[in-house]
Amino acid sequence: MKLIKTISAVILLTILSTSCSSNDTENTSFWVNGMKADCDAGAGKAQCLQIYKGEDIENAEWTYFYSTIEGFNFEPGLLQKIEVSETHLEAKDVPADASSIKYKLIKILEKKADPRMILNDIWAATHIEGNAIETDNIEVPYLEINIAKLMISGTDGCNNFSGSIKKLNTNTIALGPIAMTRKMCPNMEVPDRFSKALTLSTTYKRDGLTLYFYDSEGRETLRFNKAD
Repeated sequence: MKLIKTISAVILLTILSTSCSSNDTENTSFWVNGMKADCDAGAGKAQCLQIYKGEDIENAEWTYFYSTIEGFNFEPGLLQKIEVSETHLEAKDVPADASSIKYKLIKILEKKADPRMILNDIWAATHIEGNAIETDNIEVPYLEINIAKLMISGTDGCNNFSGSIKKLNTNTIALGPIAMTRKMCPNMEVPDRFSKALTLSTTYKRDGLTLYFYDSEGRETLRFNKAD
């Protein structure tokens, strides 16, 4: 009888030990952005994936993803919906400065081109508020859009500028503060109008090699042609 109790106790302890040491795993799915973003990864600046756990991909609110995904291949310019397993590790199994969750790719659910990449180029301004720019004796304003870094830069025809893109969806754009040089040129009319129109721009549309910016009321602010 005593031997039976001892064996039962050993079996129970083995079961409890196995249960406690096991790592819980569950499956989940989310979208991976077609571009990485600068992030603070603890040990310094890094490039992080961005993910979205929703279905309205055109108005996605992207969040930083600081971990790695075993078996996943990031492809710039492609939005990928993936299914992954999440294994919650015990503290003793977590390496120093690593995530307590281990991610592993199960399968790719969907892939499609990131529509925002149509902006990634250098654009020469042709119109301000619907009026053609007279380019005699002035430098043509241009805008360079870097989607990977969510940055803009260029010239208003006199001063150079640069700034961030705070938010970018399939047809809306929100610019951050714009830093600009402060030199004076003989003709400041076009530079001043261009700069004002740029700050008022909130939506966009690309039609072939032409890019249109509009204000919040739907009025055209700027028109560009793709630069050679």
